[in-house]
Amino acid sequence: EDVKPFSAILLCNPHPNLGGDMDNNVIGSLAHISAQMGFASLRFNYRGVGNSESYQKDTAEKFLYWEASLSGENYTDAVHDTRAALHFLAEQNIGSRIYIAGYSFGALVGMRVGVESEMITAFASISMPFGKYNLDFLAPCKKPKLIVYTQNDFATTEEDTLRCFSKILPPKQLELIQDSDHFYRMKEDTVAKKVCSFFQSIGKNEIEKE
Repeated sequence: EDVKPFSAILLCNPHPNLGGDMDNNVIGSLAHISAQMGFASLRFNYRGVGNSESYQKDTAEKFLYWEASLSGENYTDAVHDTRAALHFLAEQNIGSRIYIAGYSFGALVGMRVGVESEMITAFASISMPFGKYNLDFLAPCKKPKLIVYTQNDFATTEEDTLRCFSKILPPKQLELIQDSDHFYRMKEDTVAKKVCSFFQSIGKNEIEKE
């Protein structure tokens, strides 16, 4: 009897200076719901956040370090941290498919790693700050991708989200979360179920092709 391959989701946090850590409400819900739906998941903190080590010596230095990544393209270290987490997850022998889901700043980092890494099957972006960062790297990507957004989001506008989505190559899926804002309070499980259901559908399609 064939056994369904076990899959895992790598979860990428929001920006450290904006309450972004592995205990964030959206990230926590993703971890909880993904377990209920049969996925393994990995949460981690970027360098200098929580108990993660950093070469910055004090809180003020760490704050200034991360503040620089809010104003442009200087988020390389977050990408490096995410790559390291991905390699750790892959070494756990959890199955043949790894997905990546990011929220806010973590959506940017997750998409970057999701596009470049052959280990990632598909990725999901939640409240990606469209319009703030250069997303040319995303244009040629043909991996399955999910974009989750809400209309009352201080980090991005609906116009920017729809405009960027129109430029993304398929396969792609767009999900609007009604009556919410950037923080998705009381909507966390709704978001998480949409993300995990998307990954389940990708996994099912991949299995049918095998």
